[in-house]
Amino acid sequence: MSTALILAGLTLLAPAALARTLPVKDVSASSAHSDDSGVSYEAASIKDRKQSTAWFEGDSGSGLGAWVEVQLDGSQTVTGFRVWNGYWLTYDMWQRNNRAKEIEVLLSDGSQHDFTLSDEMKPQDIRFPKAVTTSSVKIRIKGIYKGTTFNDTALSELQVFNDEAESFVLPAGFTASSTYPADNDGDYEPDNLVDGVLDSMWCEGNKAGDGVGEWVEFDLGGSKKVSSLVMNNGNAYGFSSFMNANSATSATLTFSDGSKQQITIKPSMMDQTISFSPKTTSTVRITFDAIRKGKEFNDLCISEAHFLP
Repeated sequence: MSTALILAGLTLLAPAALARTLPVKDVSASSAHSDDSGVSYEAASIKDRKQSTAWFEGDSGSGLGAWVEVQLDGSQTVTGFRVWNGYWLTYDMWQRNNRAKEIEVLLSDGSQHDFTLSDEMKPQDIRFPKAVTTSSVKIRIKGIYKGTTFNDTALSELQVFNDEAESFVLPAGFTASSTYPADNDGDYEPDNLVDGVLDSMWCEGNKAGDGVGEWVEFDLGGSKKVSSLVMNNGNAYGFSSFMNANSATSATLTFSDGSKQQITIKPSMMDQTISFSPKTTSTVRITFDAIRKGKEFNDLCISEAHFLP
């Protein structure tokens, strides 16, 4: 992480949502790669809510014909999926390994859909022409973008969506007091707060401070009722990462009518739900009043945050 201050007060749009994320019951694959140290890149990595872990096919070639399949909890109505293509450990590793290009998507009803992924290190939304009913989604690799070093193809994360609205109040956009600059690990934009991935996050970028007084504001796209905040505090990749970065311990919520409420935040990376007096508002600003200092980085990070109605 570097130390420059960028994007002060910049408004960022939230990514368009396909709809509600469906739980994945199981994952299987045609093969899985193991490296020389014995580390195996299993299929389950695509559903662990971490973009820095990945499934690698273990075929002898470049991965053409390899597949990974997710099993849903019975037959579900599915509108599409979001995929983190390639190996997202760092931007360097993303470039060095193969990424999928053409994919064939097979569903449990026997239907097949072909898509072409872009060669970009950003989550990609794939929509079916119309909603489908299926108990599984299989992705078969039909073409690749060649890596600069290794001949293995990876997918880091996969989310499957149905046609229902999200259970939380989906923001129309965000404004932040500051945002940490992108580096080899990715970006730290506030729209990471609602992507469902624990190791992507918003981090403030004020090099003169430790996060106290920094804020992120949710634009709810109109008057909406909110009654609680669900959060993964700090850097939730793992315990060591969490301890190394600053995390919040208290904050003030400011609503569109100017009213305020104070909340206490547990210094924990685990899911926590923070209740407050219900409010109908078009915006909610979270201003961080106190923090727990990290061991290595003096930047406040929040991995996930969304409001419930």
